[in-house]
This record gives sequence, C-alpha cells and structure tokens, in this order.
Amino acid sequence: MTDAADRTIREFLVPDLGEGLLDATIVEWLVVPGDTVTVNQPLCVLETAKAEVEIPSPYAGTVVERRGEPGRTLLVGTPLIFIDSGAPAGTGRGPGVAEDPSAATSAGPDTAAGAVSADRTGADSGPVLVGYGTSAGTDTGRRAVRRRPAPRRSPSTVPTDTGRPRAKPPVRHLARRLGVDLAVLGAGSGPEGTITRTDVHAAAASLSTGTAGDGGSEPGTRSIPVRGIRARTAAHMERARREIPDAHCSLTVDFSRLLALRDRLRARDAESAATPFALLLRLLTLTLRGHPRLNATYVQDGPVVRTYDAVHLGIGTATPRGLVVPVVRDAQDLSTVRLAQELARLADGARVGTLTPRELTGSTFTVSNFGALGLDEGVPVVNHPEAAILGVGAIRPRPHVVDGDRLVVRPTAKLTCAFDHRVCDGAEAAAFLTALGALVEDPDTILLRL
Repeated sequence: MTDAADRTIREFLVPDLGEGLLDATIVEWLVVPGDTVTVNQPLCVLETAKAEVEIPSPYAGTVVERRGEPGRTLLVGTPLIFIDSGAPAGTGRGPGVAEDPSAATSAGPDTAAGAVSADRTGADSGPVLVGYGTSAGTDTGRRAVRRRPAPRRSPSTVPTDTGRPRAKPPVRHLARRLGVDLAVLGAGSGPEGTITRTDVHAAAASLSTGTAGDGGSEPGTRSIPVRGIRARTAAHMERARREIPDAHCSLTVDFSRLLALRDRLRARDAESAATPFALLLRLLTLTLRGHPRLNATYVQDGPVVRTYDAVHLGIGTATPRGLVVPVVRDAQDLSTVRLAQELARLADGARVGTLTPRELTGSTFTVSNFGALGLDEGVPVVNHPEAAILGVGAIRPRPHVVDGDRLVVRPTAKLTCAFDHRVCDGAEAAAFLTALGALVEDPDTILLRL
C-alpha cells in the first residue's frame, strides 16, 4: 500500500492542438471532481480556431480538480485538470498511467502528451499535439504539483452517474448551436433516456424569442460571444483586408459540355463520384500549371513572390461552428474520382469537427463554392497569405449568346477570381480565368495537355 502522503497528483496541461494555435476554449466538461476515470476516457471538449476536440485522459485515476468552467479560454501549456493516478512519488510509472503509447490516444513513451509527472526533469520542450505523443528522450521539464489528495470516496459514495445528460456529440453540438441547455431537458425520448435531435429541436422551438439576450444593454438586443473558429476567422479576414491589396475579375462560363462529360461518366459507372465541382477542380489544377503566379504567396521579406509546384486546394466549408477551409493536398496528382472522394471526406469531417490540424492548414489556392449555398455569384476574400481565390456561382439554365448573335438557354455559372495585386496584375488574372473557362467549355481539349 502506498501512503497517501506519497501520492502524486498528476497535472494534465492544455495540449498543443495544432500548428499556430495558442489557446483553446472549454466547451464542455465530461467529468467532475471525484469521478473515477480510465485511460482514454474523454475529459472535456475544447474548441480551437480550427475545430472542436474531445480530450482523452492519459491516466486512470480520480479527478481532483478542473481548471476553468465552460466558456473559459486557456493558453496551451497551462493546467487543464489534475488527476490522482495512484502513482507514488519517485517512481517512473504508477498503476494509473498508460503502459505504452497505444494505451491512450495522447500518450507518449513515458507519459501522455500535455501531462507531466513529478519525477520528470530536463529541458522544457513544451506540450505536444494530442494523439502524437512525445519522442523518446523528450522531456517537458515541468513537474506535477504536489497537493494533499482529495478525500477518497468509499465505493458506496462513488457516483455511478455524473448527472451529465445522455446525448451523442452531434446532438450536443446541435444543442449548443440552438442555445438549448441539455441539463434542463431531463430524460430524452431515445433509448435509456438519450436526448435526440428531435428533443433538441422541440426544446429550441419552445424557447421564447422575445427576451433580451445575455449582455444586451437594451431590450431586444443580444450580445453573442465570438470565440473559437469564428474569432479566428474574424481575425483572419481583418488581416487579409488589411495586408492584401486585392482586385477581382469575373467570367460567365457555359457548363454544357462539362455536364455532358459528367453524364457520360455516370453512364459508365452509376456510382461515379465525378461531380461537376470535382471536374472543375481537376481543370483548375491543370490551369494553375500554366499560371504559377496564381498559386503563390507574397513574402514581405525581400520582397519576393514564392510560387509552388504542388497545388494544395483549400475548400471553403460552412459548418455550425463557422467557416473552415479543409485542404486537398497535392490535388494536381489526384484523379477526378479520387479528388471527389477526398472532397466528400473532408466535407464530412469539417461538419462534425473531426479533421486534424494538418487537414485544415497549408493551402496554396482556395476555392469558395457559392453555388452550394444557392448563390449566383460573390466576391471572395483572398485567404491570407495566398495570392488568389476562386469563387464559383451556381450552375443554372440562363440566356446565353452563342455564335456572336444567337440567344440560347445554357447551364452557365459565374467564376470570380480575387487576387493579390502585388503578385499579379489584371492581365495575368484575366488570362488565368479565361484559360480555366475555355477548359470548362471544351473539356476535350484537356487531351492536348496530357
């Protein structure tokens, strides 16, 4: 038996959840002090500027203390939670610590990412990305805080239910988006009292809409906190508008032949994933080969224009948490079918918030599909630090002039390119957009480039 005075309270730090992310906001705690937790059991949900992430426990033990309530923003590397893992001081590993990296999603060779034990010393390397662990020999240089352990509950007093409403993560996300407090709903209509989407929608419909919101200084006003993805997007847009002298050009394009190509592909394979948008993106990657200044970045130090051989396509995607930009890496090397499959995978991941930081960063050219929102056109904001962005309007039957003077009805869409005027001038942007439009209107000419 280990004496209580020799026990170590293990400190779990806010982990590094992605390149360039400095903080995270607590969305929801999934445990309370006194709870017994197991390795890999979710402790809380954190929201970053990129996504919502469930944080798993690197230890088995008893929750001693939580740092911060939902809504509080914590810096990476600061304490998140303290767990009594049952590990005696001065030992390398206690009974409540993951035995190997595979034992916990965020565990490293000696301890979990972001969690530090009392017996570790050395150079401070900081927290690491959850799910990636630490390399052999890596030492965070932080020590656990020695505290008097919380009174251990007897088996008869350990709660079997934390009182947390039963609901799946997507239902919780929906409730947060609609402003529904699951705690006041009681048992839901699902199995074993699980709260369902129908329950949440019913609760939202019953909420009064005539009252002032939190923080409103006048009746009928509401102050809505801007945090997480929306706060990051706001700062990003401000920077883009402040630093990039953008201009834009548009072109109305006839999609008749591209849609006919899509129909032929479907006739050969009914399950073909070759959508018009995927076909357009495939043509876009080919067009960028001949117009490298559109797949580039303006670098102040020099200054220089840095062009890229690889085309990492960012796809603007609307989610309940705000706008995110999943990235199709090396799109120039993907077939149309593979590109369509990757688009579908990233879109699904963006909607539910399961994409990794790498899947949300590193684009070299971005596309905003206004047509998916039912819009005919729009002028997108350049995704800093990129040189250009393409806006795609809805494909609809419209009057269209052909052969100089003949008016016909054709499926057309407006393509709009916003570009950094420091990187290219109007003539270069126009040449790029015209070349893309020509491929869309006659995709068979792509054979000349193969």
